[in-house]
Amino acid sequence: MSNRIKQLGSNRTLLLLDEIEILYSYSTPVAARLENGSFIRSKNYYKGSTSPTTQKHITQTLNYWCLEYGLKPDQLGSGAELVDQSEIENLIPCFIK
Repeated sequence: MSNRIKQLGSNRTLLLLDEIEILYSYSTPVAARLENGSFIRSKNYYKGSTSPTTQKHITQTLNYWCLEYGLKPDQLGSGAELVDQSEIENLIPCFIK
């Protein structure tokens, strides 16, 4: 498994795991681009809720993924499927956690 880290901005980092990309806002994984090209985002990453700054990080990263993969923003529909925080955390191999 090839792992890399890409800093996208202040407190916004991508963890690249083979064909999966996981967005970290600060130290919390909050969104991902999956192997099949679909996107997911957490609906409850901050004390069971959300935060304005992390929402901004997610939006910026969805836009980055559109540019990176040649997608138009409208191809993302509502942006990404909302999932429970645990689904994103489960994408991260145990040796990285």
